[in-house]
Amino acid sequence: MTELIKPVRYGILIGLFGLVFGIGWAFWLVLGHERIHKSLDERAAQGIYKQGGVEHTHEHGEEEKSKPEEGTHAPMMGEEHHQGMMGHEHQHGAPEEAKPHSRSIHEDPIMELSHTRLRRGHIHAMGLSIVTIALALVLMSTSAPERVKIIAPILTGLGGLIYPFAWIVMGYRTPLLGPDAAEASVTVIAGTGIALVLIGIFTAGVYLLKDIFLKK
Repeated sequence: MTELIKPVRYGILIGLFGLVFGIGWAFWLVLGHERIHKSLDERAAQGIYKQGGVEHTHEHGEEEKSKPEEGTHAPMMGEEHHQGMMGHEHQHGAPEEAKPHSRSIHEDPIMELSHTRLRRGHIHAMGLSIVTIALALVLMSTSAPERVKIIAPILTGLGGLIYPFAWIVMGYRTPLLGPDAAEASVTVIAGTGIALVLIGIFTAGVYLLKDIFLKK
């Protein structure tokens, strides 16, 4: 039994490491919930700041343009009353402007999408780690050369770690870059992970089918 496991032991170890990583990431999503919120909120603020700065400048300019018109056409009594009303509205309007910042992060679709992508990192880590261990056990019982038994599970295991990592990176980048740009930024990483997993699965499938149908 030891001799059978020996060629695939590295793949099994990588698969076990992936399971530990997936479980650990799930714990972090729960125990580090507030820190994750804070990190995503900071990235969202950086992304919104540029747009907010332009809008604020535009609104400020419109207010400056409107002031001379009010001074020209309104009587003194009306102007004082208007200024008083504006000051009153400003005091009561400030909390309204602050509401988007105090709003729950889960009410924002972009933030919710970020959390979904972070959770998928956990799901894929667990699933692909199980696939890696299963593939190693399948190859162990086939007539594949020893080198194939060593390399194929390792490639599958590495792909099973890279692909979930891409989801986690995408989740953190989503508030800053937006959904599409965040996805595009990890395309190469995710593609590499998928390719490695598929190579391992294809290799195991070839030797398994060969032993089933061609074995004398």
